[in-house]
Amino acid sequence: MKSPAIFIDAYITTNDQKKWFDYNLSNFIKNDWDIFIISNKMTSFDKFSEVKYFEYDCNNRILTDTTRYKISSPLSWFYELYNKEGEYRVEGLSGIHGFTNWTILYNLKRICKVLKKFGYKHAIRCEYDVSFKDYKLMNTIFSSFNNDKKCMILPGDWGCTTNFFLFDVEYLDSKIPELETESDYLNFMHTLYNTNESPVFESLFKDIVHSECEYLNVEKTFDYIDKISACASSDDSIYRHKNVYKKLFLSPINNNSEFFFYNSSLNKKNIYINYSTFDSFDNLITSNIVLHPDQWILKSCNKYVEVNTSDMMSDESLKFDLVNEPCKFTMIKH
Repeated sequence: MKSPAIFIDAYITTNDQKKWFDYNLSNFIKNDWDIFIISNKMTSFDKFSEVKYFEYDCNNRILTDTTRYKISSPLSWFYELYNKEGEYRVEGLSGIHGFTNWTILYNLKRICKVLKKFGYKHAIRCEYDVSFKDYKLMNTIFSSFNNDKKCMILPGDWGCTTNFFLFDVEYLDSKIPELETESDYLNFMHTLYNTNESPVFESLFKDIVHSECEYLNVEKTFDYIDKISACASSDDSIYRHKNVYKKLFLSPINNNSEFFFYNSSLNKKNIYINYSTFDSFDNLITSNIVLHPDQWILKSCNKYVEVNTSDMMSDESLKFDLVNEPCKFTMIKH
């Protein structure tokens, strides 16, 4: 029986992402892994002779219309920020959109078919930016592996952590249907949830493998991990975190008592903001804000917040309902 293969689903758009991809790929090669790669975006690649399989598919199957789906995966987040007055902690809840689910599942289904043709029973799916202290994974993280295992995965906030996991190829192929179109994906969500549910991939994958999934010990596993995710998403228009509009992070914080803005466009451009809310006496107040790159600001808020930015159309705005947490917000046209 062949040893498990390594499968890397690589979407590479920046030099930093490419650096981590190359670093991990070199370490897997040095440790004699059979490596399979599917990429929907790659800046360059020159190691064809050193990997078992490479497939490039320019069709990146992203769920761009969030209005089609019920989004129900909450994220508890916090930042520790600093200014001349010292440290400031901001925290809140946000709904998270699983916009990459379709492309991840499609690529998993595709690689299962490829792996079966090559005669592999098991494989390890690994994100390009997971850095391990020891790349002999079958001697460390997956030391309890045997051929009967259906899935070995790290538990996480939404049921599992999908940065890396070991899977039975035949088993996973049987769990994921053909997903050639977004309608196929939507039908699969109805099979699982009986509605237009689209949770983040960690939650979705947990629901796909559920009873056959073996969870790894978190403490022991992290003894062998240097970085679980060295790179963050760099996409300008679509984020898992719903409280991001292009390069502007905007969210009610600290139990909706304040409103937080952060311009994440490092050394690029200012963001101009028109901000409206109520004061404590129920008077409507408005203000204009200029946020320089890498600058953040806190504003008082009450009942609701409405925001128009220089990246929006003049007749568009985001409206936040602050009655509940996580808050509900919608893009509205005037």
